[in-house]
Amino acid sequence: MKKKILAIVVAPLLVSGTAWAQANLTLYGNIDASVVSASGIGAGDNRRTSFGEGNWAPSVWGVQGTEDLGGGMRGLFHLEGGYNAGNGTIANGGTTGIFSRLANVGVGGSFGTFRAGLNLSPFINAYTSVLGLAGNNFYVPALQMHRAGTVLNSVGASVPAYTGGTDADPGFATTGGFFIPNSITYSLPSDSMGGFNGNLLYSFGGIAGSSSRNRLLSGNLGYAFGDVNVVGAMSDRDAQYRQWLIGASVPVGAIKLAANYVHFSPENGDSTNTYVLGAETQMMPAMRIGLNYAHNSGPGSPAIINVSTVYTLSKTTHLYAAFNRATEGVPSSYSAIVDAGTNAALTQPGTSNAVMVGVQKGF
Repeated sequence: MKKKILAIVVAPLLVSGTAWAQANLTLYGNIDASVVSASGIGAGDNRRTSFGEGNWAPSVWGVQGTEDLGGGMRGLFHLEGGYNAGNGTIANGGTTGIFSRLANVGVGGSFGTFRAGLNLSPFINAYTSVLGLAGNNFYVPALQMHRAGTVLNSVGASVPAYTGGTDADPGFATTGGFFIPNSITYSLPSDSMGGFNGNLLYSFGGIAGSSSRNRLLSGNLGYAFGDVNVVGAMSDRDAQYRQWLIGASVPVGAIKLAANYVHFSPENGDSTNTYVLGAETQMMPAMRIGLNYAHNSGPGSPAIINVSTVYTLSKTTHLYAAFNRATEGVPSSYSAIVDAGTNAALTQPGTSNAVMVGVQKGF
């Protein structure tokens, strides 16, 4: 059955009657489902128990491939779409396309790797590398605590800053900050850089009569030695915002400690700072536990505290549980953010708590 599915996916790759020579293709995916019980929902401070999805890892499917071009060079492509595990609709991305997360083609070699298309933001990639054990339920809400100030959209009109200050186009909300369309990326050849790694992304603004209007520039640079990871990143959207981060993770005995600092500066309005501290450890051979705390300097000083645990049933199947407590109207889980985005009545105006249990299965 898997071979038939792979054949269906690979068929469109045939060009002029010939397939890639010496190509390696991988079909993969993930599905995540949970039950979430949250308080502080809406003005009445109600409790709601509901189905949640993507609270630990996004539900996705994708295909990627490489081709040996000779001389140490390779051709490559990567397609990835997100979907809602609850109803099967397109989700977990920023676009409405089938491949809502990644759709790029490129070449790589000893010089590094170039990709063009829909790419992952280097800023987001750096951010998630310096957290303690935590799923989407923590790091998505933590990213969306930059709430002060306003920005300008691509036609020059003031719009509220996208709650999170991530690499998004607030005027059109096309990417949610994670996946950047119409972009070109370059990655250092990390296997020959003595521990250094880095990525640079440029997204074209696409505005007639201007080569820079609405453009986005993002990059990261890191250094890994053993289990120690240090990283810095920045992101700059023309006439909207600038942000940068520094972060690190380091083992201390049986515990991994992690921390990062994000400074977000909108074109109009006050800058904010977010601090994240985290830790994780192995409690038994099949179980890990993590603790994370995020604090933002914006109005009301919103904060999130998260405790999470994962129990491994196999290399691809995991059970998880998490608790989030959030203040000053920050949605307490990834599911709550999704709900509030579609129904303003579910916006959490004060302190909220969320408990979730779920299962994540890779394939």
